[in-house]
Amino acid sequence: MNSVFSVSFFAVLKLLLGVLVGCILGKTGIMPADARRSLSKIILWVMLPCMLITSLCKNISIDNVRQYTWVTLSAGVIALVGFLFAQLLSRLFNVKDEQFRPCVAASCLGNASYIPLPLLGTICLTAPLFSEHANIYKDLSVLYVSVFLMLHSPLLWLFGFPYLSGKSIREIKLKQLLSPPICASFIGWTIGLTPLRRLFVGTGAPLGVIIDTMKLLADAVFPCALLVMGGILADPPPKNEQIRWNTVTSMVITKLLLLPAFGILLVTFLWKYSLIPHDGICALVLMVEASVPPANNLIIMSQSLNKGESSMARLLIWAYMLAVPSLTLWIFLYLTLIQSWMK
Repeated sequence: MNSVFSVSFFAVLKLLLGVLVGCILGKTGIMPADARRSLSKIILWVMLPCMLITSLCKNISIDNVRQYTWVTLSAGVIALVGFLFAQLLSRLFNVKDEQFRPCVAASCLGNASYIPLPLLGTICLTAPLFSEHANIYKDLSVLYVSVFLMLHSPLLWLFGFPYLSGKSIREIKLKQLLSPPICASFIGWTIGLTPLRRLFVGTGAPLGVIIDTMKLLADAVFPCALLVMGGILADPPPKNEQIRWNTVTSMVITKLLLLPAFGILLVTFLWKYSLIPHDGICALVLMVEASVPPANNLIIMSQSLNKGESSMARLLIWAYMLAVPSLTLWIFLYLTLIQSWMK
Protein backbone atom coordinates (compact mmCIF):
# COMPACT_ATOMS: atom_id res chain seq x y z
CA MET A 1 0.00 0.00 0.00
CA ASN A 2 2.87 2.40 0.81
CA SER A 3 4.53 1.86 -2.58
CA VAL A 4 1.24 2.31 -4.44
CA PHE A 5 0.54 5.50 -2.51
CA SER A 6 3.98 6.93 -3.26
CA VAL A 7 3.65 6.06 -6.97
CA SER A 8 0.30 7.83 -7.30
CA PHE A 9 1.19 10.72 -5.03
CA PHE A 10 4.44 11.69 -6.71
CA ALA A 11 3.10 11.21 -10.26
CA VAL A 12 0.31 13.72 -9.64
CA LEU A 13 2.48 15.96 -7.44
CA LYS A 14 4.79 16.57 -10.41
CA LEU A 15 1.82 17.94 -12.34
CA LEU A 16 0.79 20.25 -9.51
CA LEU A 17 4.34 21.60 -9.15
CA GLY A 18 4.44 22.35 -12.89
CA VAL A 19 1.17 24.25 -12.59
CA LEU A 20 2.61 26.17 -9.61
CA VAL A 21 5.56 27.33 -11.73
CA GLY A 22 3.12 28.61 -14.39
CA CYS A 23 1.12 30.39 -11.70
CA ILE A 24 4.25 32.14 -10.40
CA LEU A 25 5.18 33.21 -13.96
CA GLY A 26 1.69 34.63 -14.41
CA LYS A 27 1.66 36.46 -11.07
CA THR A 28 5.08 38.05 -11.68
CA GLY A 29 4.16 39.17 -15.21
CA ILE A 30 6.79 37.00 -16.90
CA MET A 31 4.02 35.15 -18.74
CA PRO A 32 1.11 37.56 -19.31
CA ALA A 33 -2.14 36.68 -21.13
CA ASP A 34 -0.74 37.47 -24.59
CA ALA A 35 2.25 35.20 -23.99
CA ARG A 36 -0.04 32.36 -22.83
CA ARG A 37 -2.19 32.75 -25.92
CA SER A 38 0.85 32.61 -28.20
CA LEU A 39 2.20 29.58 -26.38
CA SER A 40 -1.18 27.83 -26.72
CA LYS A 41 -1.09 28.41 -30.49
CA ILE A 42 2.42 26.95 -30.70
CA ILE A 43 1.28 23.89 -28.75
CA LEU A 44 -1.80 23.48 -30.95
CA TRP A 45 -0.06 23.96 -34.31
CA VAL A 46 3.40 22.47 -33.68
CA MET A 47 3.99 20.49 -30.50
CA LEU A 48 0.76 18.47 -30.30
CA PRO A 49 0.82 17.43 -33.99
CA CYS A 50 4.44 16.35 -33.58
CA MET A 51 3.54 14.26 -30.53
CA LEU A 52 0.63 12.55 -32.28
CA ILE A 53 2.56 11.80 -35.47
CA THR A 54 5.55 10.32 -33.65
CA SER A 55 3.43 8.28 -31.23
CA LEU A 56 1.13 6.82 -33.88
CA CYS A 57 3.62 6.12 -36.66
CA LYS A 58 6.00 4.34 -34.27
CA ASN A 59 3.45 2.24 -32.38
CA ILE A 60 0.66 1.52 -34.82
CA SER A 61 0.79 -1.46 -37.19
CA ILE A 62 -1.63 -3.76 -38.97
CA ASP A 63 -0.86 -6.53 -36.46
CA ASN A 64 -1.59 -4.61 -33.27
CA VAL A 65 -4.68 -2.95 -34.77
CA ARG A 66 -6.15 -6.44 -35.25
CA GLN A 67 -4.84 -8.01 -32.05
CA TYR A 68 -5.77 -5.21 -29.67
CA THR A 69 -9.04 -4.04 -31.19
CA TRP A 70 -10.85 -3.96 -27.85
CA VAL A 71 -8.07 -1.97 -26.20
CA THR A 72 -8.63 0.73 -28.83
CA LEU A 73 -12.44 0.53 -28.70
CA SER A 74 -12.36 0.86 -24.91
CA ALA A 75 -11.28 4.49 -25.36
CA GLY A 76 -14.56 5.23 -27.11
CA VAL A 77 -16.65 3.22 -24.65
CA ILE A 78 -15.13 4.98 -21.61
CA ALA A 79 -15.59 8.44 -23.18
CA LEU A 80 -19.20 7.68 -24.17
CA VAL A 81 -20.18 6.37 -20.72
CA GLY A 82 -18.42 9.32 -19.10
CA PHE A 83 -20.35 11.70 -21.35
CA LEU A 84 -23.67 10.10 -20.38
CA PHE A 85 -22.80 10.15 -16.66
CA ALA A 86 -21.68 13.78 -16.94
CA GLN A 87 -24.86 14.87 -18.71
CA LEU A 88 -26.96 13.25 -15.99
CA LEU A 89 -24.93 14.54 -13.04
CA SER A 90 -24.56 18.06 -14.45
CA ARG A 91 -28.33 18.36 -14.72
CA LEU A 92 -28.85 16.75 -11.33
CA PHE A 93 -26.48 19.26 -9.69
CA ASN A 94 -27.93 22.15 -11.73
CA VAL A 95 -24.61 23.22 -13.30
CA LYS A 96 -24.85 26.70 -14.85
CA ASP A 97 -25.19 26.90 -18.64
CA GLU A 98 -21.83 28.65 -19.18
CA GLN A 99 -20.03 25.93 -17.18
CA PHE A 100 -22.06 22.97 -18.44
CA ARG A 101 -19.88 22.10 -21.45
CA PRO A 102 -16.53 22.55 -19.66
CA CYS A 103 -17.85 20.33 -16.85
CA VAL A 104 -19.04 17.59 -19.22
CA ALA A 105 -15.84 17.67 -21.30
CA ALA A 106 -13.64 17.48 -18.18
CA SER A 107 -15.77 14.60 -16.89
CA CYS A 108 -15.50 12.32 -19.94
CA LEU A 109 -12.12 13.08 -21.56
CA GLY A 110 -9.19 11.87 -19.48
CA ASN A 111 -5.43 12.41 -19.42
CA ALA A 112 -4.68 9.27 -21.41
CA SER A 113 -0.90 9.48 -21.75
CA TYR A 114 0.86 12.01 -19.48
CA ILE A 115 -0.32 10.36 -16.26
CA PRO A 116 -0.74 6.66 -17.25
CA LEU A 117 2.72 6.27 -18.84
CA PRO A 118 4.90 7.32 -15.86
CA LEU A 119 2.40 5.90 -13.38
CA LEU A 120 2.27 2.46 -15.00
CA GLY A 121 6.04 2.41 -15.50
CA THR A 122 6.57 2.95 -11.79
CA ILE A 123 3.94 0.36 -10.85
CA CYS A 124 5.68 -2.23 -13.03
CA LEU A 125 8.91 -1.62 -11.12
CA THR A 126 7.40 -1.65 -7.62
CA ALA A 127 4.25 -3.80 -7.58
CA PRO A 128 5.05 -7.46 -6.66
CA LEU A 129 2.63 -8.65 -9.35
CA PHE A 130 4.87 -7.25 -12.13
CA SER A 131 8.27 -6.50 -10.60
CA GLU A 132 9.81 -9.90 -11.44
CA HIS A 133 9.65 -9.05 -15.16
CA ALA A 134 9.39 -5.29 -14.75
CA ASN A 135 10.99 -4.24 -18.06
CA ILE A 136 8.77 -6.57 -20.10
CA TYR A 137 5.62 -5.31 -18.41
CA LYS A 138 6.78 -1.70 -18.71
CA ASP A 139 7.21 -2.09 -22.48
CA LEU A 140 3.79 -3.74 -22.69
CA SER A 141 2.19 -0.87 -20.78
CA VAL A 142 3.61 1.63 -23.31
CA LEU A 143 2.23 -0.49 -26.16
CA TYR A 144 -1.25 -0.73 -24.63
CA VAL A 145 -1.39 3.00 -23.85
CA SER A 146 -0.33 3.76 -27.44
CA VAL A 147 -3.03 1.46 -28.82
CA PHE A 148 -5.59 3.13 -26.51
CA LEU A 149 -4.47 6.54 -27.84
CA MET A 150 -5.20 5.48 -31.42
CA LEU A 151 -8.86 6.29 -30.79
CA HIS A 152 -8.61 8.55 -27.75
CA SER A 153 -6.41 11.24 -29.35
CA PRO A 154 -8.57 11.75 -32.47
CA LEU A 155 -11.71 11.55 -30.30
CA LEU A 156 -10.37 14.23 -27.97
CA TRP A 157 -10.06 16.70 -30.83
CA LEU A 158 -12.85 15.52 -33.12
CA PHE A 159 -15.44 15.60 -30.31
CA GLY A 160 -13.97 17.66 -27.45
CA PHE A 161 -12.92 20.70 -29.47
CA PRO A 162 -16.26 21.20 -31.31
CA TYR A 163 -18.22 20.43 -28.12
CA LEU A 164 -16.40 23.11 -26.12
CA SER A 165 -17.06 25.63 -28.90
CA GLY A 166 -20.75 25.49 -27.98
CA LYS A 167 -21.87 25.21 -31.58
CA SER A 168 -24.04 22.55 -33.15
CA ILE A 169 -22.34 20.19 -35.58
CA ARG A 170 -24.09 21.96 -38.49
CA GLU A 171 -22.58 25.32 -37.52
CA ILE A 172 -19.05 23.96 -37.38
CA LYS A 173 -17.06 24.36 -40.56
CA LEU A 174 -14.96 21.55 -41.99
CA LYS A 175 -11.87 23.69 -41.39
CA GLN A 176 -12.67 23.75 -37.65
CA LEU A 177 -13.12 19.97 -37.50
CA LEU A 178 -9.85 19.43 -39.35
CA SER A 179 -7.79 20.84 -36.49
CA PRO A 180 -4.00 20.35 -36.53
CA PRO A 181 -4.19 17.39 -34.08
CA ILE A 182 -6.81 15.63 -36.25
CA CYS A 183 -4.70 16.13 -39.38
CA ALA A 184 -1.64 14.93 -37.46
CA SER A 185 -3.50 11.78 -36.34
CA PHE A 186 -4.38 11.03 -39.96
CA ILE A 187 -0.73 11.49 -40.99
CA GLY A 188 0.43 9.22 -38.15
CA TRP A 189 -2.03 6.49 -39.13
CA THR A 190 -1.03 6.79 -42.79
CA ILE A 191 2.69 6.47 -42.06
CA GLY A 192 2.24 3.65 -39.55
CA LEU A 193 -0.07 1.50 -41.67
CA THR A 194 1.50 1.93 -45.12
CA PRO A 195 4.91 1.25 -46.72
CA LEU A 196 5.80 4.86 -45.85
CA ARG A 197 6.68 3.50 -42.41
CA ARG A 198 10.00 2.19 -43.77
CA LEU A 199 11.00 5.72 -44.78
CA PHE A 200 10.39 7.27 -41.36
CA VAL A 201 10.60 4.56 -38.67
CA GLY A 202 13.34 2.11 -37.75
CA THR A 203 17.11 1.93 -37.72
CA GLY A 204 18.56 3.49 -40.86
CA ALA A 205 15.24 4.96 -42.03
CA PRO A 206 16.08 7.57 -44.74
CA LEU A 207 13.72 10.18 -43.26
CA GLY A 208 14.11 9.12 -39.63
CA VAL A 209 15.65 12.49 -38.74
CA ILE A 210 12.25 14.10 -39.36
CA ILE A 211 10.60 11.87 -36.75
CA ASP A 212 13.50 12.50 -34.35
CA THR A 213 13.03 16.26 -34.75
CA MET A 214 9.29 15.92 -34.17
CA LYS A 215 9.98 13.89 -31.03
CA LEU A 216 12.22 16.70 -29.76
CA LEU A 217 9.41 19.23 -30.24
CA ALA A 218 6.77 16.83 -28.86
CA ASP A 219 8.61 16.50 -25.55
CA ALA A 220 7.72 20.13 -24.79
CA VAL A 221 3.93 19.61 -24.97
CA PHE A 222 3.36 18.56 -21.40
CA PRO A 223 5.46 21.16 -19.51
CA CYS A 224 4.14 23.96 -21.74
CA ALA A 225 0.52 22.88 -21.16
CA LEU A 226 1.15 22.94 -17.38
CA LEU A 227 2.63 26.44 -17.59
CA VAL A 228 -0.40 27.67 -19.55
CA MET A 229 -2.75 26.15 -16.96
CA GLY A 230 -0.83 27.75 -14.10
CA GLY A 231 -0.77 31.13 -15.86
CA ILE A 232 -4.54 31.04 -16.28
CA LEU A 233 -4.98 30.23 -12.59
CA ALA A 234 -2.84 33.26 -11.71
CA ASP A 235 -5.51 35.62 -13.05
CA PRO A 236 -8.69 36.25 -11.08
CA PRO A 237 -11.61 34.53 -12.85
CA PRO A 238 -14.14 36.69 -14.72
CA LYS A 239 -17.40 37.16 -12.85
CA ASN A 240 -19.23 34.86 -15.25
CA GLU A 241 -16.62 32.11 -14.75
CA GLN A 242 -16.61 31.81 -10.96
CA ILE A 243 -16.52 28.05 -10.43
CA ARG A 244 -19.28 26.79 -8.15
CA TRP A 245 -19.23 23.83 -5.78
CA ASN A 246 -21.94 21.99 -7.73
CA THR A 247 -19.86 22.12 -10.94
CA VAL A 248 -16.80 20.70 -9.20
CA THR A 249 -18.88 18.06 -7.39
CA SER A 250 -20.52 16.88 -10.62
CA MET A 251 -17.15 16.56 -12.36
CA VAL A 252 -15.42 14.84 -9.43
CA ILE A 253 -18.17 12.26 -8.92
CA THR A 254 -18.25 11.41 -12.64
CA LYS A 255 -14.52 11.41 -13.38
CA LEU A 256 -13.01 10.09 -10.17
CA LEU A 257 -15.78 7.81 -8.84
CA LEU A 258 -18.31 6.60 -11.43
CA LEU A 259 -15.95 6.14 -14.40
CA PRO A 260 -13.36 4.13 -12.42
CA ALA A 261 -16.18 1.88 -11.14
CA PHE A 262 -17.40 1.44 -14.71
CA GLY A 263 -13.81 0.67 -15.76
CA ILE A 264 -13.83 -2.33 -13.42
CA LEU A 265 -17.06 -3.63 -14.96
CA LEU A 266 -15.76 -3.10 -18.51
CA VAL A 267 -12.42 -4.80 -17.92
CA THR A 268 -14.07 -7.68 -16.02
CA PHE A 269 -16.28 -8.30 -19.08
CA LEU A 270 -13.33 -8.09 -21.51
CA TRP A 271 -11.26 -10.43 -19.30
CA LYS A 272 -14.04 -12.98 -18.85
CA TYR A 273 -14.61 -13.32 -22.58
CA SER A 274 -10.87 -13.20 -23.43
CA LEU A 275 -11.20 -10.03 -25.50
CA ILE A 276 -7.96 -8.63 -24.03
CA PRO A 277 -4.63 -10.34 -23.24
CA HIS A 278 -4.53 -12.12 -19.86
CA ASP A 279 -1.12 -10.71 -18.94
CA GLY A 280 -2.56 -8.49 -16.18
CA ILE A 281 -0.93 -5.28 -17.35
CA CYS A 282 -3.48 -4.78 -20.16
CA ALA A 283 -6.33 -4.92 -17.63
CA LEU A 284 -4.48 -2.47 -15.38
CA VAL A 285 -3.88 -0.05 -18.27
CA LEU A 286 -7.58 0.08 -19.14
CA MET A 287 -8.63 0.51 -15.51
CA VAL A 288 -6.11 3.31 -15.00
CA GLU A 289 -7.30 5.01 -18.21
CA ALA A 290 -10.81 5.06 -16.76
CA SER A 291 -9.54 6.61 -13.49
CA VAL A 292 -7.25 9.45 -14.57
CA PRO A 293 -8.16 13.14 -14.14
CA PRO A 294 -9.20 15.27 -17.16
CA ALA A 295 -6.99 15.83 -20.20
CA ASN A 296 -4.57 18.76 -20.03
CA ASN A 297 -5.35 19.48 -23.69
CA LEU A 298 -8.78 20.77 -22.64
CA ILE A 299 -6.97 23.87 -21.42
CA ILE A 300 -5.35 24.32 -24.85
CA MET A 301 -8.75 23.96 -26.52
CA SER A 302 -10.41 26.49 -24.19
CA GLN A 303 -7.50 28.89 -24.66
CA SER A 304 -7.63 28.67 -28.45
CA LEU A 305 -11.44 29.11 -28.41
CA ASN A 306 -11.09 32.03 -25.96
CA LYS A 307 -14.02 30.53 -24.07
CA GLY A 308 -14.32 29.09 -20.56
CA GLU A 309 -10.56 28.85 -20.00
CA SER A 310 -10.77 30.05 -16.40
CA SER A 311 -13.54 27.56 -15.56
CA MET A 312 -11.62 24.73 -17.21
CA ALA A 313 -8.37 25.58 -15.41
CA ARG A 314 -10.08 25.56 -12.03
CA LEU A 315 -11.94 22.34 -12.76
CA LEU A 316 -8.67 20.66 -13.70
CA ILE A 317 -6.77 21.86 -10.66
CA TRP A 318 -9.51 20.47 -8.37
CA ALA A 319 -9.46 17.20 -10.29
CA TYR A 320 -5.68 16.83 -10.09
CA MET A 321 -5.54 17.58 -6.36
CA LEU A 322 -8.31 15.06 -5.61
CA ALA A 323 -6.76 12.51 -7.97
CA VAL A 324 -3.94 11.92 -5.48
CA PRO A 325 -6.09 10.01 -2.96
CA SER A 326 -8.55 8.63 -5.55
CA LEU A 327 -5.88 7.14 -7.84
CA THR A 328 -4.08 5.66 -4.85
CA LEU A 329 -7.19 3.84 -3.63
CA TRP A 330 -8.35 2.73 -7.08
CA ILE A 331 -4.93 1.37 -8.08
CA PHE A 332 -4.71 -0.58 -4.85
CA LEU A 333 -8.12 -2.10 -5.64
CA TYR A 334 -7.15 -2.81 -9.28
CA LEU A 335 -3.94 -4.62 -8.30
CA THR A 336 -5.81 -6.71 -5.72
CA LEU A 337 -8.47 -7.63 -8.27
CA ILE A 338 -6.02 -8.51 -11.08
CA GLN A 339 -3.97 -10.62 -8.68
CA SER A 340 -7.06 -12.67 -7.84
CA TRP A 341 -7.78 -13.14 -11.59
CA MET A 342 -4.27 -14.40 -12.32
CA LYS A 343 -4.19 -17.07 -9.59
